[in-house]
Amino acid sequence: MSKYLPQETFIVCSHQVNPSPGNILANPNVWKLSVVYKSEKKPLLTEADLVLKDDFECKSNWGQAVGWGFFWGGLITGLAIGAAVAFSVMTFGVGAVIIGVVATAVIGTGLTFALKSNATKCNPNLVDWKNPHPSVAFEGKKAVNLSSFMTCSVGPGILTPFIDEEEAKSAAKNVAFRNMGELGLTAVISGLFGFGVGFAAGSTGGVGSGLLAGGTEVAVGIVGAYLVYQPLAYAEGEIMQGIYSSDDKNTPYDKMLASRQEMSSPFTVDTPDDPYIGTDQTKASEQLLYHSYDKYRQNQNEKYIKEIMNLKGTRAEREARIAEIVAEMKKTKSGAQAVEAMKRKNSGKILPRVKTSNKGNKVINEHRAETNKAMRGEASKGFGGMSGVGLILPLLVTPLSEWTFKVLADSFANQSGGGFSINAAQN
Repeated sequence: MSKYLPQETFIVCSHQVNPSPGNILANPNVWKLSVVYKSEKKPLLTEADLVLKDDFECKSNWGQAVGWGFFWGGLITGLAIGAAVAFSVMTFGVGAVIIGVVATAVIGTGLTFALKSNATKCNPNLVDWKNPHPSVAFEGKKAVNLSSFMTCSVGPGILTPFIDEEEAKSAAKNVAFRNMGELGLTAVISGLFGFGVGFAAGSTGGVGSGLLAGGTEVAVGIVGAYLVYQPLAYAEGEIMQGIYSSDDKNTPYDKMLASRQEMSSPFTVDTPDDPYIGTDQTKASEQLLYHSYDKYRQNQNEKYIKEIMNLKGTRAEREARIAEIVAEMKKTKSGAQAVEAMKRKNSGKILPRVKTSNKGNKVINEHRAETNKAMRGEASKGFGGMSGVGLILPLLVTPLSEWTFKVLADSFANQSGGGFSINAAQN
């Protein structure tokens, strides 16, 4: 028997930043609400019910507010300090005035964008229920149960139902805490970028040259975000999703991820032809993209090695699968060398032995170390003006976001139960 969801069931969104769960309501405009659990006098929900009692505060909107707020705050701070350094007027009195002006600007900007972010409206953006009951319907609408979850076009977000209030509160706090951490990283990254632009413009000493210096910093930042961090973030997400996913792709996490990916924009990278984009940045970004893909393939090759060591079936079946894997591994340098390292001396064939597995993994690990070194070198050449912190921090955002999504999926899968059981096949 399924556990059906009553009105006011708790719900937690993967993009929420407020630490409390929401509640789902039945939509009286869609159906007559004739299926009611008598003792509770609450209607049971269907796929037509896409109404939240209160809107969530959304990570997407807060991210924009925090990003722009701290960018402008960093920009003003950089301009002030850069100008003070350039004109050698950083006395105690002047410094105090500058700090006061900067603090006022930062606070005012942050509050303005934070207030705007509260205008989130969830209900118009809710898309549909996934995984409703395949056969039970209430007034012609498929029933939803504890295996169902809702999608939202903002983000895109995934909303999961909970019957137990304590479990819902725990899940909401865990998700919100991690989302706030992600926003904190966004704030630091945006502030550093804004400061770099402002300092470059303010410390140059002239209006024209200052604008040119600040514009150069902006161009480098945009190129870096689009051609370096976007593909790296994509590769990071793919790797983490591969780690979290199950082999049969049938867990709540896999189903939630598939729904999220359906609503996500396709990933594309265009080659820049703008003459104002520096050649060093373009070449470095191309190399970083190549190496990021190479790292992804190295992880894939390690999985192939483990599969070879655990193959079952007849000898012919094992050999056929090994041939397929070898052909795939040979598409990369580290994979081809790993294949050669795994072959036994006498037969020249790859046999399921731990020793051969260790040889293959050793080759791949060596290449991974080389790839990491090369990526650091390319980043240094193409983005030498950025600090090490500024280069590393953006690479932490995607892993944190994917971890948050996995935490929500685990909470959704592990909830203890509840809901209402009915025996009828059709109501």
